[in-house]
Amino acid sequence: MSFIDVMKINDVMKKFLLVICLSVVAVLSSSGQKVSDETLTYNVMFKWGFIEKEAGVIRLNTEVNKDEGYFTSVMTGASTSIADKIYSVRDTLSGKMMLESLEPVYYEKIAHEGGEFSRDVIHYTRDSAGSVLAKTLREKTDKKGNSSKGEKLLTATGITLDMLSAFYYMRHIDYQSMSVGESVVFNIFSARHKELLRITYLGTEDVKTGKNGELVPTYHISFTFTYDDKNKEQSSDPIEAWMSQNEERTPLQIVGKLPVGKIRCRLVSE
Repeated sequence: MSFIDVMKINDVMKKFLLVICLSVVAVLSSSGQKVSDETLTYNVMFKWGFIEKEAGVIRLNTEVNKDEGYFTSVMTGASTSIADKIYSVRDTLSGKMMLESLEPVYYEKIAHEGGEFSRDVIHYTRDSAGSVLAKTLREKTDKKGNSSKGEKLLTATGITLDMLSAFYYMRHIDYQSMSVGESVVFNIFSARHKELLRITYLGTEDVKTGKNGELVPTYHISFTFTYDDKNKEQSSDPIEAWMSQNEERTPLQIVGKLPVGKIRCRLVSE
């Protein structure tokens, strides 16, 4: 069975895209307890048995404005030419976040996926009681050229993030004080609805990295998205990540399972 045959299996392309996007945002994160200017590049690989093909490339740039007390992040993700034949992906995520709390002020995702276009925008406001109000916008154009536009107001209480800022927060967590299996849960907004993000600490592990295969001590975690806190229905399979134990907390590898095979995202330069 060829790589293309594998990727055409029932609904796998939708999940393939989802895992790429989740893997992409999983690398968008701050430098430990503080944020610094940073540029990272990752390769996204599809693996099934003896088949291993490059499926995409991710690039991240973080810029800090200390005087104003915020930082900005831009991530671009693109599928490779072989993956383009099955499902083309060209995504850009951008956001503005507060330096002290890592909470988002603004988020935008522009996606060209499988011949369709979408744009999601979120503007946040907060009050002193910890309530969060998000004004969201989603614009979409399908393959036939039909366009739609919708706005929503979402509310939450406590730490509330999005698909970009959530993983800046991921590197901020004090894993050393957590027990294996212990979890933390946050609100997370998209342009359409509120979800919950659960990050579970799985312990420490040495991971090979770089061309020389150097073993690096890492924190091993998983993260799972659920639609709300009532039915606990998962909106994605768990994604696993390994980040360095030094103060940079650099994500070195992210792995997501597919119905057939898996997607692996690895750091190639910083």
